[in-house]
Amino acid sequence: MELNSMRLINFQCFKDSGDIPINPMTIFIGENDSGKTCLFRALDCFFRDKPPGLDIFHQLNGNREINCSIIMIFKVNADERMSREFVVGGKVAVKKEFQIEQNETVQQAVLINRFLYNDEKLNSINELKAPQLKEECKLYNLEYTTAEESKERLFNFVQKNFDSLDKTAKFCSIRWSEISPIMPIFEHYDSSYYTDPRRLIEATLRNVYRTHFNDYDKEGNENLKPEFAVKREAIKKELDKKIQESLKEKVVSKIGKVKNIYGDYSIDFSSGFALSDILVDFGPGSNSINIIGEGSKKRLIMAIMEWDKEIKKQEPHRMVIRGYDEPDSNLHYGAQKEMYYTLRDLASESPLQTQILICTHSISMIDRAPAKYINHIVQKDGISHIEYLMGYEESDIKEFLERISEISGIRNSSLFFERCFVIVEGETEYNALPAIYRKLTGRSLFEDGIVLINLKGNGSWEPFLKLLNKNKQNATVLFLDRDTQQYSDRKITIDKLKQIGFSQEFLNQNVILVGTNEFEDIFSDELIGRDSAIGCYLYILFIYATRGVAKWEKEVQSLDS
Repeated sequence: MELNSMRLINFQCFKDSGDIPINPMTIFIGENDSGKTCLFRALDCFFRDKPPGLDIFHQLNGNREINCSIIMIFKVNADERMSREFVVGGKVAVKKEFQIEQNETVQQAVLINRFLYNDEKLNSINELKAPQLKEECKLYNLEYTTAEESKERLFNFVQKNFDSLDKTAKFCSIRWSEISPIMPIFEHYDSSYYTDPRRLIEATLRNVYRTHFNDYDKEGNENLKPEFAVKREAIKKELDKKIQESLKEKVVSKIGKVKNIYGDYSIDFSSGFALSDILVDFGPGSNSINIIGEGSKKRLIMAIMEWDKEIKKQEPHRMVIRGYDEPDSNLHYGAQKEMYYTLRDLASESPLQTQILICTHSISMIDRAPAKYINHIVQKDGISHIEYLMGYEESDIKEFLERISEISGIRNSSLFFERCFVIVEGETEYNALPAIYRKLTGRSLFEDGIVLINLKGNGSWEPFLKLLNKNKQNATVLFLDRDTQQYSDRKITIDKLKQIGFSQEFLNQNVILVGTNEFEDIFSDELIGRDSAIGCYLYILFIYATRGVAKWEKEVQSLDS
């Protein structure tokens, strides 16, 4: 199963994260301490089934919540093995709920969203007594013989008529051991891995080691090999025997209403693997991999990543979710690019076997990734939330995002990080506004997080403005020539902005129509002719934009003289 989204409620810095989209590759960006690593902690709590600590509960101004939950939504392929009652709308939803008890211990419950039949007896066929079983068989025109045969007959009827029977989906309790074999494996690579190559190698070899205990079907589902399955059942029986022989008697003596007691065991033969060290011989003799120089270590890490990618292709396994926490922090620019492409390739293998999650500050990585794969974590007043690009499911926006560099000045990092987008439609405005802004403020547009974009002649302007409308409307200003409203096929007009979806409030406040006809009209002949830096600069730019480079060069020479 492939992870489709996750949601955190009262988990560490998240009050309610909302649905966080997860893709084959997902990149989380944001300031330090905004909540990036918290997401990996949540994945650890969910998939590893370890008792969490009290620090997972959301706390603000000294007030700690006593309940929190993690909800994971998985996509199910048509050929995957999964009971149909657990597949709601093509997805499987699993929730873990945590609660602080009075003694400061943490209790957890596992729930799965499943269909329950409106006829409640159909939800527990194996528990039906003979009279109830006869009644159900009669209700559905089935023959009643022996109890076992009738249960099987009723069960087959339910499976055959699953779609037509009345049912409702709701979250119900389930044991983790019942669903853990089909859950993805989560592997967390924190920042310490990239200074300790041995740990990277150990993580890869652990997966190879695991294959010796399990067989895998064509969907990647993991099943313990027969010889180990027999051994596991023998161990379970022996453990239950110990409970029955001694513990049961003591429990019953204290709590008379207890009829029996059993263990719920999770026995994983493959969890015992550990790698002590890797020795490297550079000539004089073998030494630990961890004492090599920093330069060699960085090159070694890239080699390990490439090796790991090849191993993943060769070894069958169920879905793996890998979380890389700032993998770029110890790598130079070129190595960051190389690592990005290695991870991208790992996440694009078909059929998909590995989902990649990356927390990063690397602009190199951010600007190379598909924009729709980026989630921006923002924290305000101690509460984190997720921002991601809305509307990328629309075909024209999707096409634009796939070739985002067509509009100068637009990169993934600018879409998420910059404070303001100023849209113009001419070369004069595009060249003059930075000079005017610096003259007025003493700072550049770039310093203040303002992106200036010239849409003149660019066929991608409509999907781009649609993207800004859905995601950055309050941070967008359109600075347009007044005459663009009088005639135009390709130019931006108020009517076209309305068609895109911009509100009337936006059109009133964020669209500036300048000049009698054009931007240049706002400057008098006296100002342009004045012997001042800005006047000369604007005049040169105007000549350059309207009459070409050759004329511009002549004007510069005359001004110099």
